[in-house]
Amino acid sequence: MNSKELREKIASYCQEYDSLYGKLVKPINEMLMDIDAGISEKTANQVLENLKLFHEGKKYIADCHLDESNNFIEDGIEEFKKGNLVDGALQIFGAGLNFASFSAKAVSFKNINPHEMINERFKLIKKSLE
Repeated sequence: MNSKELREKIASYCQEYDSLYGKLVKPINEMLMDIDAGISEKTANQVLENLKLFHEGKKYIADCHLDESNNFIEDGIEEFKKGNLVDGALQIFGAGLNFASFSAKAVSFKNINPHEMINERFKLIKKSLE
């Protein structure tokens, strides 16, 4: 599937699996559709799975954000390596947004160190692109 088809599938899942998480994903997905932003099949499948699992009460919303942050970092690095600066920047920006959402939600419930985690991500991005 191409990015447009993947984003359309995400849009349909947001509607089918209506939830707080779906309401967070839907407007961002629509904005990215409007600018024809790329998305990998792996990341799209993670988003689809997260929408379904959160709706079913089988996944905590913060974990959905962390999964997506991790996938967007990988995708961003790959896009930069291919020379696709726009999609790479959008992916890294998405990784940051999702990580911020993860840490804001998880810090009250989990024993995490968000500063340590973000430092690991900074190092991964820098090392991968040197």
